[in-house]
Amino acid sequence: MNKIHIFSTARSGTHYLESLINRILGVPIVATPFEERKAFNIDTKELSNQINEFNSIDSLVCKTHPNWLFPYDTSVEQFKYLREPDSDMLPLIRQFTETIDYTIGVIRLNIVDVTLSFALAYHNFRLTGDGTGSFRPPYNNNTVTISMEDFVENCNKILAIYEVMIAQKEIKCDKIIYYEDLTFDSSDAKLIGLNTTHTIESSVKQAKSKKITIANYDELYEYAVKFYSTHQWLMKINEGIITDINITNLNKNQ
Repeated sequence: MNKIHIFSTARSGTHYLESLINRILGVPIVATPFEERKAFNIDTKELSNQINEFNSIDSLVCKTHPNWLFPYDTSVEQFKYLREPDSDMLPLIRQFTETIDYTIGVIRLNIVDVTLSFALAYHNFRLTGDGTGSFRPPYNNNTVTISMEDFVENCNKILAIYEVMIAQKEIKCDKIIYYEDLTFDSSDAKLIGLNTTHTIESSVKQAKSKKITIANYDELYEYAVKFYSTHQWLMKINEGIITDINITNLNKNQ
């Protein structure tokens, strides 16, 4: 396999997995043209040019998240992201997926931890204006306080990302894994479907516990647990943990 794509829920170890694959196979980590801030700010012609440039690279590992591919729609209650890309994006997404050799789906079952991690990353992103120390390692481990207003919006967004990921039909995965099964060492190579005969470590280290870096952690955690207990259409969630999820649409082998 020359082109590996990681399709993942937010805050589910994609930077770590890219780093691990990069070290195992020696393929470069390449950013896709679909990052959310770009998809909303550039026209489809420019995006198409970027995809053509991306597709011309022979070997790579890359990632996408559902919110990079599907338009945000606040008019619907259940799905804040549409189940299908808009008519301009659809052919571009298909053009992208046709060149990918192997897609790994990654889902993090602890949706409350995802939301807290996302809220912290977004809070730091707004402070710094760039990815360093927020969404991408090396992480900023300073302790901060996150407003409840922002956190409520984060909960809605994360729920929408999960729901559209398992409802959409454009991205099919050769291998689907859960974040909770990662051991964060070279044994994860076998988990994601790769073979290695010697120990290879990722260059990415995990961030500090959110209990340390979020001053009002307990307040936010309690809200998130209650929120997800009352908002679960396509998943069953108990005490902030997804206990039942239908990934049929994601699985290429179904």
